[in-house]
Amino acid sequence: MKEVKSVAIWGDSVMRGVVYNEEKDRYALLSENSADRATQHLGLTLNNRARMGCTVTKGLSILKKDLISGVQGDAALIEFGGNDCDYHWAQVAADPKGEHQPKTPLALFTAQLREMVQLIRAKGIFPIMMTLPPIDAQRYFRFFTRSGLDVNNILDWLGDIQHIYRWHERYNAAVIQVAEECHCPLVGVREAFLCERKVGDLLCADGIHPNEKGHALMETVLEKFGLSTGRMKAAFFAG
Repeated sequence: MKEVKSVAIWGDSVMRGVVYNEEKDRYALLSENSADRATQHLGLTLNNRARMGCTVTKGLSILKKDLISGVQGDAALIEFGGNDCDYHWAQVAADPKGEHQPKTPLALFTAQLREMVQLIRAKGIFPIMMTLPPIDAQRYFRFFTRSGLDVNNILDWLGDIQHIYRWHERYNAAVIQVAEECHCPLVGVREAFLCERKVGDLLCADGIHPNEKGHALMETVLEKFGLSTGRMKAAFFAG
């Protein structure tokens, strides 16, 4: 079996370690995020290819270029969904009776996740998937409407604010589905967050990015998953 010494990550701002600073009203990178610390503690080399704002479509494009250029890792963590399920809220506010699609429709999201797994596995890299940290729909709604979008129009289209959470949950379910179909180990980040009584304490003021406490929890989850353990090696050729 192949020994796992290095890990690559393809994902979005969650695994890049982006946090929102409410006082300065801007995003910044943590000096050390959950992936940095977990791989250090596990003695693994990390190649973090996650990018802020990245959808699975953009991530797939980055992945293809990276694999051609020789970016490698014995294992690869795939983390997408938060941007994919989001909507163009200004368009929704302007036309609350219209039909609006998320940035990545669910069927396309699922298909492109599968393609990512296939491409990674074809290169002899062990694919791993990760459930999505939950979001605070109320907090996120306040955040994206703070610039003056018509709140009533958006609510008219949504039905209720918690629809944002439920829609996000559907993308998380798609991640689980693809992991099961492709026989990929799954890092249970969402489950760990939902076990916490005060989930809001783990999220930034924007309601969507884990804060420093959130990254500390993700670090624990990643370490417990054990990227360098026999469990990973035993599953390397599965699927």
